[in-house]
Amino acid sequence: MSEELKRDAILSAGPNDGNWTDVIHRATLARRRQGIYGVVLLTALVVVGVASAYALGHPVVDFGKQAKGAKKVVNDFGSMDVGAPPGMAPGVLPHQTRRILGFRIDGKNHVLWVAPTKKGGFCAAWSGFGGGCRANHNAFRYAGTLDVMGSGETFNARGGNMVTDRVLFGSFFNGNGARLEVTYADGKTAEIPFVWVSKPIDAGFYYFPVPNSRRHKGRWPVAIALFNSAGKTLTRESIRHSAPSILDLVRRRLPGYSSLPVPSKAIWSKRRQLFDLRANDGAHIGLWVAPERGGGICTWTNQSFGCTPAGESVPRKLPALLLNLQGGGTHVNVAGTVGKRVAWVEARFQDGDRIELKPKEGYLIWPIPSRYYPRGRRLGVLVAFDASGRAIAREGMSPNSPALYPCAKPKNYGYGTSMCP
Repeated sequence: MSEELKRDAILSAGPNDGNWTDVIHRATLARRRQGIYGVVLLTALVVVGVASAYALGHPVVDFGKQAKGAKKVVNDFGSMDVGAPPGMAPGVLPHQTRRILGFRIDGKNHVLWVAPTKKGGFCAAWSGFGGGCRANHNAFRYAGTLDVMGSGETFNARGGNMVTDRVLFGSFFNGNGARLEVTYADGKTAEIPFVWVSKPIDAGFYYFPVPNSRRHKGRWPVAIALFNSAGKTLTRESIRHSAPSILDLVRRRLPGYSSLPVPSKAIWSKRRQLFDLRANDGAHIGLWVAPERGGGICTWTNQSFGCTPAGESVPRKLPALLLNLQGGGTHVNVAGTVGKRVAWVEARFQDGDRIELKPKEGYLIWPIPSRYYPRGRRLGVLVAFDASGRAIAREGMSPNSPALYPCAKPKNYGYGTSMCP
């Protein structure tokens, strides 16, 4: 999903208003009877607070008849629009939010909330797990794909910490989908129940608690596939298992700096500091590089970190300009990488000012002076020049993005959202 929401950041689970396990059981029975008698069994039920009908073995939920979201839920969805960067708003219709189902995992209650968007898509939130938007039913190239998300956990195993997903969840638009199936690393499969939500959503939603015995390498899920009623594969998505970034770093201290997020694979004793700067708020800004164990290069700043695999030198492989703004606090940085041919970068501001920035070994970080924080004076574009003085690349910086630059008085954007304009 695009516009991904932070896990656990929105929506309380609410009461457990039904037994979704019973829905799954009944759906399975419906499929079995269909195979035996060669007919489609339609059974009207009232389960998990929704009126459902079984067609091809899965519940079909009438969106318009579901419970509406309370003010908090409406605000959570509305904030996705007002808080989005320019051009990124999903066009969600928050007042049309509906509660699709309630379910219980690992002893905790959860809810799936869904709201339509102006372009025929939807935004969804799985309380306790996350969510996001597939805002345009037709325009996105992935509209025909199966969306797969996961809620990860860590546990100790021989050889160190292992990470996998304890819950898989997602959505799909293909109305011909009749069956979802998960494939495990050892080749075994299991069926994943889902619900189909009627127009204006017109999409299927699923969640699948991964059994405890399937939460480690060699047995964990590796793919989910959607089939039609004839058993033909409509789409198949691989599941990638990787440790969350928090597990790939260690916290280090250096005199004069706050705690630094350092890649765990970086050889700390061989670090080199490329930048040592001060922001106008007094923050000490730095950028370091170090060899990675096994090859490659690791880099970190006060706010970001990462490693480049061996043989993929940053200046050679990446575009001429790959810079972004780090903000949301009391200062804003320009940070990222530049290509091998870039000799300097010119920062051009809305008021006409220009400042020359010098990258080092393909890296650049620079705290923007606070005089450029007000609207009308902000950084508008970065232009890369080669050694001959020829402009070879430029990158716009979206000066009107909200919640990036500090301000004295945040603006109320509605839906319970206040932020610096």
